[in-house]
Amino acid sequence: MQECVARGGRMAAWRVHSYGGAAALRLDDARVPALRAPGQLLVRVHAAALNPLDLAMTEGYGVRVLNALRALSGAGGGGGGVELPLVVGRELVGVVERAGGAARLRRGQRVWAALPPHAPGCLARLALLDHRWAGPAPTSLGLEAGGALYAALTARAALRAAGVVGAAGAAPRRRPRVLLLGLGGVGHAALQLLVYEGAQVVVGCSADEQAVACAAGAAAALDRRASDYHQQQREAGPYEAVLDCAGLGGDEAAALAARGCSFRRYVTLTTPLLHATDRRGLAAGAAAAAATLAAQCAATARAAAAAGAAPLGCPPPHVRWAFFSASADDIELLRRLAERGQFSVRVERVFPWWRLPAAARRAQQGSARGKLLLDFRAEPPPAAAAAAAAAAAAAAAAPDAATAHY
Repeated sequence: MQECVARGGRMAAWRVHSYGGAAALRLDDARVPALRAPGQLLVRVHAAALNPLDLAMTEGYGVRVLNALRALSGAGGGGGGVELPLVVGRELVGVVERAGGAARLRRGQRVWAALPPHAPGCLARLALLDHRWAGPAPTSLGLEAGGALYAALTARAALRAAGVVGAAGAAPRRRPRVLLLGLGGVGHAALQLLVYEGAQVVVGCSADEQAVACAAGAAAALDRRASDYHQQQREAGPYEAVLDCAGLGGDEAAALAARGCSFRRYVTLTTPLLHATDRRGLAAGAAAAAATLAAQCAATARAAAAAGAAPLGCPPPHVRWAFFSASADDIELLRRLAERGQFSVRVERVFPWWRLPAAARRAQQGSARGKLLLDFRAEPPPAAAAAAAAAAAAAAAAPDAATAHY
């Protein structure tokens, strides 16, 4: 693999040129992005994760909100806020190839990073990103570091919304009891962060994940398919917060309260905001989403009052929504936890980078037991190399349109 990048060079990148789902992904011979700001980095990708969000974005999910953010920031697939072609991929590990003068990371440094959804992605040989979205990669993690940060930073945002975490690195002050629903990528990260914060965590997960939850520090792990699951949830409370990392959504809060489960806050990562703005436009969609949140809070409060499950001496239970946010302080905290053995990443399978379609098929099946990674260090077999060479030749004739289909 060529380790030096000439200015104006080319690279392999997985992109969509129009929204059509995973089938629209193409392996392009694309221009190497240029640094456009003093705080930017160009990172040679060693490994990157394929997440459900990436597949949703190939279908146009969240396009109205994300395009508004691209216009404000000047980001986008084509630069300058242009939406397409869209490079997918939100998290990576690699080595800095170039660094702007104001970046705190330097050339040759091994880094891990998480990119917000409106930014160009990282399923490519090289990725352009803001230095605030990256940090020194922990030496304790190998390729799995490429699937760590997007989920972990999302989990950190959920803990913050739940009121069970303070500033990064602050010493835990109390031992809140938290019900964690789901043990996927975000759920596993949330569990480790909650344990670090000193929380007593009750996890609702599948039976085959109970041992994983207990090994990560859960106080109890409940089989969500058990006939008495809801009774176990209720008896293990009351809870300071419930974290929905299972995609149940805010409506589940009222159902949980109606079953007599006592909690103060219910935080979910599954919100109707982007779907609503996609259907109705930014203003009307945002208003509809806000009305949905208000209705979820009101329904939860009514259900808790009717079931006698409202926490004594506290405001009625309510619903909060949480979203990914990148923070240099949080990234550094996660590095320190990884180095101390308090944060790890589960990986189900590593695919060579030219086999993204196979990784996408596995992601579409659901229920992955860990992250799906693409290894960009791998050398392609002759057939894939020939296809890449053909794409490069086509790029010489039509630089913006050359594409190899896989």
